[in-house]
Amino acid sequence: MEIIIGHNNIDFDCAASMLAAKKIYPDARLVLPENVGRDIREFINMYEDVFNFIEENEVCGEDLTRIIIVDTHSSSRIGKFKDYVQKPEIEVIIYDHHLVCDNEIISPIMRLEEVGANTTIMVEELKRRGIDISPVEATILALGIYVDTNSLIFSGTTARDAYALAYLLEKEANLSVIEGLTLNRLTIGQQELSQLMNKNIFVESVSGYEVGFALVKVDKYVDDAAYLTRKILEERDLDALFSILRMGKKTYIIGRSMTEDIDLSVIMKLIGGGGHKGAASAKSDETDLDKLYNQIKSLLKENIRPALKVKDIMSSPVKTVSEDTTIDEVYDIMLKFGHSGMPVITGNKITGIISRRDVDKAKAHGYGNAPVKAYMSKKVITVDLEESVKEVRELFAEHGIGRLPVLKDNEMVGIVTRTDIIRALYGGKYKRKNKTEGSRSEIGKEYTSENLSYKLNELPQKVLNVLKSAGKMADDEGYSAYVVGGFVRDLILGVENLDIDIVIEGDAVAFAQKFASQINAKITVHEKFQTAYVYIDEDLQIDFVTARKEYYEFPGSLPIIETGTIKDDLFRRDFTINCIAMKLNGDEFGKVVDFYGGRRDLYDGVIRILYNLSFIEDPTRIIRAVRFEQRYGFLMDEKTEEFAIKAVKSDVLDKLSIERINTEFFYMLKEKNAAKMLQRLKELGLLKKAYPEMELSDQLINLMEKSDNQWEDFYIGLINKKNIDKILIYLLVLHSNMSVDKVHASADRMRLKKEYKDEILRFIEVKDLNLPALVAEGNLSNYDVYSMFTGLSLESLYVISIMFDDRVRDAVLVYINNLSQIKTEITGKDIMELGIAPGPEIKRILQAVLKEKINGKIFTYDDEINFVKNLLEQEN
Repeated sequence: MEIIIGHNNIDFDCAASMLAAKKIYPDARLVLPENVGRDIREFINMYEDVFNFIEENEVCGEDLTRIIIVDTHSSSRIGKFKDYVQKPEIEVIIYDHHLVCDNEIISPIMRLEEVGANTTIMVEELKRRGIDISPVEATILALGIYVDTNSLIFSGTTARDAYALAYLLEKEANLSVIEGLTLNRLTIGQQELSQLMNKNIFVESVSGYEVGFALVKVDKYVDDAAYLTRKILEERDLDALFSILRMGKKTYIIGRSMTEDIDLSVIMKLIGGGGHKGAASAKSDETDLDKLYNQIKSLLKENIRPALKVKDIMSSPVKTVSEDTTIDEVYDIMLKFGHSGMPVITGNKITGIISRRDVDKAKAHGYGNAPVKAYMSKKVITVDLEESVKEVRELFAEHGIGRLPVLKDNEMVGIVTRTDIIRALYGGKYKRKNKTEGSRSEIGKEYTSENLSYKLNELPQKVLNVLKSAGKMADDEGYSAYVVGGFVRDLILGVENLDIDIVIEGDAVAFAQKFASQINAKITVHEKFQTAYVYIDEDLQIDFVTARKEYYEFPGSLPIIETGTIKDDLFRRDFTINCIAMKLNGDEFGKVVDFYGGRRDLYDGVIRILYNLSFIEDPTRIIRAVRFEQRYGFLMDEKTEEFAIKAVKSDVLDKLSIERINTEFFYMLKEKNAAKMLQRLKELGLLKKAYPEMELSDQLINLMEKSDNQWEDFYIGLINKKNIDKILIYLLVLHSNMSVDKVHASADRMRLKKEYKDEILRFIEVKDLNLPALVAEGNLSNYDVYSMFTGLSLESLYVISIMFDDRVRDAVLVYINNLSQIKTEITGKDIMELGIAPGPEIKRILQAVLKEKINGKIFTYDDEINFVKNLLEQEN
């Protein structure tokens, strides 16, 4: 016997999923659990012919051969069937959209997907299998998605839910029927409960969020309290609402949330319940509702990140202008720093705001020399340092403005823009796009926690000591110190990286000098760039940098540097994943600073530029983007790739020195996946643009991959081990399909150092000798092999060994391990003592001796002397 079951007290999503499962497994019977709510019972009765349920007590467990479970994989939620799912003779198939639950059932056949409604998974499966559905079935399935996603507005809703609904509408799902079923008409009991909930609700600020609690006791159980909870939440415009309802002999805790930052699935799990981020519930025998309220409030404080405030996202200090600054001057400042508006001040007080739009209009009318006070907006809306992001968002919407000065004690301390708000609201959604199908891993706290000191504590002790010492000194000196960039990125990803950059809001050089003196370390200072390198030991060097902002006077130019804040410093970097910082000061040690959504993109596996002109200002970032893509298995987001291609097609690369391009290109050649990186550069058009002589064929790609994969075996075969120059290996491969003339052109264009160019030309000369044929003929002497390969670097010999067959490879190894080691014992002095005058003749004779020795005809010093004597006699 095959059965299809859902969780206890099934809902519309569960019922719809069961119907879809019936379409997939037509021989299975739908089983209705014992406890079913009134609305669901009425719904099932209405569609009795469609469902054709049997009751739970009609199932004999001993006859079961297969159990299909939908909308749960918790054994504690499937009633009596929990005793059968572990039996090896019963096949268990699971479809669920809850990734994590208590008492998990593990089955070889389980599809767990992070979507808003379980019905979505089932609809996708029906579509994949080509199973047709009727309009009635489409309506029931659509109802499941609409209810469980609250008409697609729950925070857990995905694009897949919308696509599934679109498909069901194509199958003639009836929206008017769905509207009638979802339009709750309250019973007298529900109306009374709703009044009690509204009467007994109180609202508290928890970590900056407005959270409501409704504590109510009634004698009997009332259906659909979840609907009432949601309705009150929307009416009151709260961030979350918890209904703690003692109904009959049980207490029901129902949670609904309007923000992803309050993850109800976590909170309810901790009190024995479950659910989704935006909707979850639990049951309890506890009669003391105040006790439950205090428990939930405590759990909220421990498990939700504090709401962002203005001080967390504002820019400071603020670039301002005076009332007498001309429109032209303001325009230049805005263009230089990328601002779209600026505060206007008189003394220490703000007197107006001038926007880029107003500046453009004034210039268009010929008023570039007019003072800014003539065109500024004098009605200035400001916000306090402690205002919440939610309140600021409402101010932007209400007044239609793009920036707000931030005040503390009536003095301007910063500015917050609409862009800052957008980043704050949408920069923390962590939904990995490249998760493997069926992955059930939870988001690690390294992607969500406000403090990552625990990650720093995992570092080697000497590294941790250095970071803590820097933080303590920053406290003592009144500075703010941050560890930034690639080190933080790789720390979050779990990749080893001890290339440590510390940004100081203040004088980094003075800080580094005092720090080096305190720990007795060497220091190198670059005053021009306000940086210093402190050498702790051979394995650990720290780069101290003054927090700065930068701008580019023209595309491809080197940046102009000015002192700035940590936010400015992060904004000047290349990609969001490299714009994460961690504070080192004592009280905030490990605090995450992520203005630009870097951790979101790390989790999503996305390479994203910070602003649209990033690649225009510095085209070498395109190569860097490709490096990070292939190193971490990430992808550029659509806009970033679009801007990369546009930059390549423009003339911006022509304005860049080849040395700057080579620097990034050679970094790339050192990477593990260099072959894939080169392919990606070809896709983007950059390889042809920067290095037109290079033709990246499939054969070259295969050769590069062989160079990575076969080096270890080749290295094992060497008697005398030697480090290898990976850049040279790739340059040899990339030039291996070129003529000599093309090699000259390419090497000159790249301005390769003479050693590289000469080596590539010698390599091409030997490679073109048709080595396989020469070796296969078997007529080559040891000296012929020696003559072919002598003077070639180990890198060239290695590339030759992988280009051709095993016989060539064996000849190369014979040369490296044996022939190249053979030297003559006789010297030029010995030959002169035999009567030969100094000159070219001595070199010719020594070469003749070496040939005989390599060919195995002479061996000792005496053999060499006698060979020379005989040679001279024959020639005389």
